[in-house]
Amino acid sequence: MKRRSLKWRLTVWFTLFLTLITVVILCTATAAYRMSELQTTRRTLMEVVHERARRMGGPKGQRGDGSQFTPPSLDRDGDQSRDGPPQQDRDYFEDEIQVMVYHADGSHAYGLFLVDGFDEVPCSDSEQPQEYSVDGKAYLYFDEALNGASEEGMWVRGVTPLHRLDLLRSHWYVLVVVPLLIALAFAGGYWLTGRFLRPVQEISRTAEEIRVSGDLTKRIPVSDAGDELSELGRTFNAMFDRVEENFEAEQRFTSNASHELRTPVAVIMAQCEYALEEEQGAGELREALLSVQKQGYRMSHLIETLLVFTRIEQSTEKYPVSVTDLSELTRSVCEDFQLIADRGITVTCDCAEGVRARVNRELYLLLLNNLMTNAIRYGRENGTAEVTLWQEDEAVLLRVRDDGIGISEAERDKIWERFYRSDQSRSSRGLGLGLPLVKQIAEYHGGSVRVESREGEGSSFTVRLPNSTRE
Repeated sequence: MKRRSLKWRLTVWFTLFLTLITVVILCTATAAYRMSELQTTRRTLMEVVHERARRMGGPKGQRGDGSQFTPPSLDRDGDQSRDGPPQQDRDYFEDEIQVMVYHADGSHAYGLFLVDGFDEVPCSDSEQPQEYSVDGKAYLYFDEALNGASEEGMWVRGVTPLHRLDLLRSHWYVLVVVPLLIALAFAGGYWLTGRFLRPVQEISRTAEEIRVSGDLTKRIPVSDAGDELSELGRTFNAMFDRVEENFEAEQRFTSNASHELRTPVAVIMAQCEYALEEEQGAGELREALLSVQKQGYRMSHLIETLLVFTRIEQSTEKYPVSVTDLSELTRSVCEDFQLIADRGITVTCDCAEGVRARVNRELYLLLLNNLMTNAIRYGRENGTAEVTLWQEDEAVLLRVRDDGIGISEAERDKIWERFYRSDQSRSSRGLGLGLPLVKQIAEYHGGSVRVESREGEGSSFTVRLPNSTRE
């Protein structure tokens, strides 16, 4: 089945809707016009008959105002003479209403008897005009009796034609103008729909170009109209920005992970080949196994860290949160690190009492362990690693400070990238995943982390977590 474009369908529906509205308006206007015309015709007919009856309704041969009434001459058949003066006919024709005066027996008295079919209609004292058809033509008539309508009295009858098509006849141009307006509406609607849908076409075209070329740097041209389609274009551009960032991050991650895994795998393979040589002794075999074990631990730590990243990013239920006493937990970690700290580094802990927050205990320990490990690893010999925990009105804050090598200004934004290691830290045994994991864990809990550092003077990392204790 052939598919119609959205532009075509919107135009057709717009035109059909406009046509329907036009037809309804025309029908309503026609009905209102006819009703008004009919009411006007009825009222005029009754007024003319009433006035004629009033003028003829006095004593025989006398007007209602006392003056003498002289009827026009009649021919021998009782009909009005056609060779009389024109003004006599006009006395019985007013506003397209012909006036006929009948005797009580139905014979002609005075007036214009142009429609013979009404001679068969008996006079009646009705309150409203009646409708009657003669030879397929519709008329309205109204009767009124003179002098009480006795058997010897006379009747005044008014007759007027019903022009049912007067509106269309007098306004024939409507039948021509309306179709032209609908055609113009169709053309204008098609043009306007094309303009309105242009941003959608740009979105479709850009998405197709990205799909074909794989170039994630392309963006949708967005106007400053401020309408919904402009907002849609901005949203798509923001989405493309995020996709590009994620794609580049994924490429870097894959490259760095491959590099980090390549080294221990190469060491393991080399040590295994060395150990399998026949001339190696027991001591050399032990050294080879220890090297393999060391690289195995390194790979295991790398895989476990990457698994934590994946679980957090996928928002799995692996790490449920609950209200935890962070004061006690932080002091416990500080005591453990004081025991294992080397190079004469002193660990101090200043924790406020009763600091509680909704966290995952395992992830909080991993966050604090990474910050403490960095503080000791990159701290100054015989220096100090300070841990401070306190609570504000809307947040819980954890700060870990050292007085070590610090971080240069150019590297402060890069330390949150996975596998990134500064030039000063490349000689250490770190993987470049500790600080990115700290940031990921803080954001998992709805918090954030920031760093303050000066090269050669140390670094201070502050984690901010929401102060919520509801279960």
